[in-house]
Order: sequence, then structure tokens, then C-alpha cells
Amino acid sequence: MPNDQDLFTEEKTMATMSFGDHIEELRVRLILALLGLFFGLVVVFLPPLDIAWWVMKSMETPAKNALDDFYRAEYEKKTKEAQAKEEAGDESVTPLLQATVEAGAFIEELKKIAPKLELPQSDAVKGQTLILPLRFSAAGMIENVKISTVHIDQGLVSLAPLETLTIFFMVGLVSGLVVASPWVFYQGWAFVAAGLYRHERRYVKQYLPFSLGLFLTGVFLCFLLVLPVTLKFLLQFNVWLGVAPTLRLSEWMGFATILPLIFGLSFQTPLVMLFVERIGIFTIDDFRAKRKIAILVITVAAAVLTPGQDPFSMLLLACPMIVLYEIGILLIGHNKRAQVARR
Repeated sequence: MPNDQDLFTEEKTMATMSFGDHIEELRVRLILALLGLFFGLVVVFLPPLDIAWWVMKSMETPAKNALDDFYRAEYEKKTKEAQAKEEAGDESVTPLLQATVEAGAFIEELKKIAPKLELPQSDAVKGQTLILPLRFSAAGMIENVKISTVHIDQGLVSLAPLETLTIFFMVGLVSGLVVASPWVFYQGWAFVAAGLYRHERRYVKQYLPFSLGLFLTGVFLCFLLVLPVTLKFLLQFNVWLGVAPTLRLSEWMGFATILPLIFGLSFQTPLVMLFVERIGIFTIDDFRAKRKIAILVITVAAAVLTPGQDPFSMLLLACPMIVLYEIGILLIGHNKRAQVARR
């Protein structure tokens, strides 16, 4: 830690930085961050890479898989029910049908199949008709149309002419932000460092790699685990109510692009807690004493930030944030013990 003379020198240096200087610093950092975002957009929309197209297809996959599983399970259930009724002799499932055919043509077809069978001449019965009883297997018919029906039902629906184009550019924007996140995070932490003492700025350099790592961890954890689990859980309500689901492209893609960003930012919680403790704003006792309030704030924030209206997605965000809050307390405690040991 610096001595009193060093702190006095730093206070004089910081006092010369006015509110207008802070605004100017913010403006410069925002411009640099936007330039980095523009570079990220160029990368994701570059034709040889087609990152935006790949990301959009990857985001559609959980929804299509969930719909495919839903409809396959429904058709398998209906097939088993039809088979059980057939075995029980329920004629309402496989009713007896009657087909009226021309007798001469029918005899000609039979002769092709069984030439040695003794049949009357087709000319002798020409103009007459035959009534044939038919019975079909309901389970077999369901099985025959199952594949084509599932293929139709698993697609996402677009209801507006420009909806797909708008969603594609939104996905590209989010992908570009993830690609440019190292540069954007650097600009954000650099702006924070401008308002710190010189001895506190070293924390920014230490925490920047961890900040980026936590952000990417939250994004990919949400993308690979949370989204598929959330969608499968929500479709169970359709199963319970017997309602066939259809997902709209804009609603699903909006949900699937915003939620990973929220998860990535929420994963900054322990690092921010450690940072504000190191610069003396809060102590570990403050975090412990305000634990109940923090849990309430996290729950309310999760309810506001999650794009869906369901409580399940809110819990999937709130629970990790509460765990991260506790991890932040453990990190601060570990850091305190390490400082004591070094002394």
C-alpha cells in the first residue's frame, strides 16, 4: 500500500480531473468500444466464415429438437393407444369400410396377381360393381404419416415479411458483441480505472482476464445448458394441457439471444464484489450482513431481466447469481487470509 505522501500526490492528480473530463473519457471509451463492435460485425458477417448464419442455425436447433421430441412422443403415445384398442377389438378405432369397384377391372387385376385362379371373364361382368369390405390399422396409418408430420411441426414460424431479416441482423449484432467482447471489456475497465488511484489501477489489469472469462462462461453455459432445459420444461405445460405448440421465430430468437448476454453479465458478480472490496467501498462483513437484501435484489433483478414471463427462466438466472454472490464472499475471505499470511 502507498504511504500518506503518495496518497496526497494521487489526490491532487485526481482533483484536477473534472466532471467534464470524466464525460470526455466516457465518450472516448464508447467510441473505441463501438469501433471494436463494428470490427466484430465485419467478422461475423464475412461470407467465408458465415458466423452469424451458423449462430442463428445453432440457436434454432434447441427449439427444433424440443418440438421434434414433443411431437414424436405424442405420436408414439397415440400409436400405442390405437394398438391397445385394436387388440381389445374396439371397432371404433379400426372401423369396417366398404369400397365400390368396377367388377371387370377388378377381375383383370386379380388375374395379374394370380393367373392360375379360376375367374369369370371380365367381359361377362363388365358394367357390374362389387362392394368390398376393408379394414385398416389405425396404428399403422399413424406410423405412416408420423415422419412427414413431425418434419412439418418442428419448424419455427415467421409471421411478418421482414421478421427473418430483422432477427438475422439481431443475431449478428449479438454475435459481433461476443467476438469483440475482449476489446469492449477492456474499454469498460479502462474507464473505471480513470477514476481510481494509481495503486488501485493494477486491480483492473488483474481482473480483466477473469472478467472476460466469466462473461464467456455465462454466455456458453446459458446457450448450451439453460436454453434447452428451459424450453423442454416449458413444453411440458403443452403436454399437460394437450395443446400442440408452435414457436414463433422472433419470440424464440429474441429469448435465445438476450438471455445469454444477461447470464454473461450476471457472472461478473463475484469479480465486482472482490473489486469493490479491494478499493474499500464495501467489506466482507457488509456483504454478509446484507445477504438477505442481496438475495431479494437478485430475485427481483432476475424477474425483470429475463425476457420470458415464466418463473422457471427467472429461477435459472436467480439461483446461479445467488451462488455467485456466495462465491464472491468466499473469494473476499480467501483474499483476506492470503494478505494476513503474507504479513
